[in-house]
Amino acid sequence: MNIPSARLIASLLMLSACAATPGTDRPMPLSEDYLSREDSAREAWDRCGPEFIQLNMPAPVVSLLGPLMDGPFGPVCQRHDACYRLQEHSQTWCDERMRTEMIDICNDGRPADSAAAALCRFRADLYHGMVDNRFGAYAYEGVAGGRIASVEVTQPAAGELSVCVTAENNSKLLQEYVVELRTKDGKRIDRSPRFKETAVRAGTAATFCAGTTTSTYWSLRRLTGPLEVTLLADPPDSISLSDKLVLLETRSVALPAED
Repeated sequence: MNIPSARLIASLLMLSACAATPGTDRPMPLSEDYLSREDSAREAWDRCGPEFIQLNMPAPVVSLLGPLMDGPFGPVCQRHDACYRLQEHSQTWCDERMRTEMIDICNDGRPADSAAAALCRFRADLYHGMVDNRFGAYAYEGVAGGRIASVEVTQPAAGELSVCVTAENNSKLLQEYVVELRTKDGKRIDRSPRFKETAVRAGTAATFCAGTTTSTYWSLRRLTGPLEVTLLADPPDSISLSDKLVLLETRSVALPAED
């Protein structure tokens, strides 16, 4: 899990200090052929926590922090890192497998409703949350991808327009999308969501609606068709805050007859 965050590291170390004795490793049953390929994709530094600790910090620091970060989940994190590197399965598949194996360790040999099991599951969810996002997509490695699966044009009120786009993530990694509705000469009418991209896991879809209902200027009578609706993505090959959105697809939208 290559996510450089001092706050997350501190949280993990606090959890490590109070974590109870773990259960045994319980890897998910998979084909021997796949497991062999995954094993060959492992690296010596694979473990739980940010990769920059293993690669950039002094060996004594790594030897101290590494076991604390691994806790009961060291083998699971090693398989997760190799799963990302092999890329035979999607980021979501690797992440969900990791969480399942961690929860199985937490529930092994102790009552599922015990405080120790609950604390262990909390830690498992924290680890899962560290990768089930754009940072995990960056670690998985890949490019922006996705497509517009459908477009629906409606009039939610007299003189108003709404364009709802179903964006399908047909890539192998989590993508962050935004949809923009523009006039034919490029003027932006609306953006969905307005301030932050929406994360969509691999193999799933989400609906984005843009239109005139929240605008004090735009209305159906001010528009001349056709309009353009675009699907854009935050490029997952960089985690810079200044990244520009990548255009994935544009569709032409005909205006409905005004009521």
